[in-house]
Amino acid sequence: MYNLGKGVQECTETSLLTALGGMERRNLSELDATLTSDNLPVVSHDFNTWRISTLPDRLIRELHSADVKNIPVIIREVSNGEITESYTVTNDIIPFLEPLLDKVFDVNPGATFFLDGRDFEAHIITAWLSRRPKYRQRVVLLFYTFEYSSGEAFFDAVKQVSPEPDWRETVALMPVIFPQELPRLAKLIDLSDIAVEDLYEGGKIWIDSMLRQPMRVVAVHIVMARVKPEQLGLCDKPEIVRAFNADYAAVRLAYYVKDNPEVRKMRPHLKLATATRCYDFSAQLENGEKAEFSINIRTGRPMPRETDERKYIRRGYGIPGNAAAIADWVISDRSEDEMSFWEWRNKGVPRRVDHHCPHLDVIEQDRKSVP
Repeated sequence: MYNLGKGVQECTETSLLTALGGMERRNLSELDATLTSDNLPVVSHDFNTWRISTLPDRLIRELHSADVKNIPVIIREVSNGEITESYTVTNDIIPFLEPLLDKVFDVNPGATFFLDGRDFEAHIITAWLSRRPKYRQRVVLLFYTFEYSSGEAFFDAVKQVSPEPDWRETVALMPVIFPQELPRLAKLIDLSDIAVEDLYEGGKIWIDSMLRQPMRVVAVHIVMARVKPEQLGLCDKPEIVRAFNADYAAVRLAYYVKDNPEVRKMRPHLKLATATRCYDFSAQLENGEKAEFSINIRTGRPMPRETDERKYIRRGYGIPGNAAAIADWVISDRSEDEMSFWEWRNKGVPRRVDHHCPHLDVIEQDRKSVP
């Protein structure tokens, strides 16, 4: 957002070339993609156009690629915890995936992307990647449990959209599990949606079904906060207990992927991936409270984060070095902090870190004081 940075929106040509082609010349980046109605992948964090453009407030999936072409990217202002109608027009346009990848690889041939396919579109993007061998060994596709109830369901969905015959060897895949999805996965196999053992079993069966498929799964991505029982305390509200139990189960699943002998035998080079996921912004509200917000990717609107015991889960997601302590790969919202934390640790200096992100804290200006 403009008032949180330097006028550069995420998922744009400027942001990617700055990160991967500039003086820093990093080699790894995460990138979000969503499809237009004619199945062309557009680079966008949100599924909706509202937050990033002046297009009608609609899902990108409902728009033809011609409707999105050459549309300027905007950055909306934040006030009192709301993303407003005020905005700044950037120098970027909404990018299509292929020309953007080609530009980045042109300036940095050694770059690798974790491409977030999300929702129900990942099988289509898998087929799309299979037809572009130039991206082999350069793109790892993430996809989720939301629309793919099993490895068989994903595998069959890919086959139905006419991938290249060798897609199982050429497209690198990374299935992702959120703890919030474990209750649903457990119920799919007629288990309870709250007991740790049942939540773990629901996730394990889903992971196993992915690893059984004859396709190139290079990593399993598990989001986890690593909360502690004392953070739950005496709270007995089912929705909060369920959230904590799901995180306990997610940590167990991480160790299953990393250490289980059968998994290692089946996939000896399999990586465990995770995320450091902070709030999208925090803001001082008119009542004096400071609140933290995520962004609804379907609407582009802010969502206040929980203030009950689940706040510890949210905070755990955003602490550099937390989930990373047991993972091979980390997709981090706080990459600078993450690298600094590990460099200090490697020097034997235990640094204290928390979930706060000063660069994402909105500072409201009192307009009455401005002459």
